[in-house]
Amino acid sequence: MARLLLAFFVCVIGYQAYHLYFGDQGIKRQEELAKQIAYQERINQRLRHRNDALRAQVEDLRLGKEAVEEHVRTELQYVKEGEVFYRMVNKQ
Repeated sequence: MARLLLAFFVCVIGYQAYHLYFGDQGIKRQEELAKQIAYQERINQRLRHRNDALRAQVEDLRLGKEAVEEHVRTELQYVKEGEVFYRMVNKQ
């Protein structure tokens, strides 16, 4: 009878240990979720930096006349009166 009881308890403990480690809420799943969270936090941090840079650029364009002029000069090839514009073209 004692051996049967011991075998039963060993099976129950083994079953519980299996579910503790490999179950839906087990240690293995928590490790996977922790890795996913860390990965997503790294992505969010990069996006946060990018958003901060874009916010700073927008604020600079709103408030700074020099930033608007620089943007117009680079994007639209604006040339001030009295300046000479040279375009270098590579022959291929």
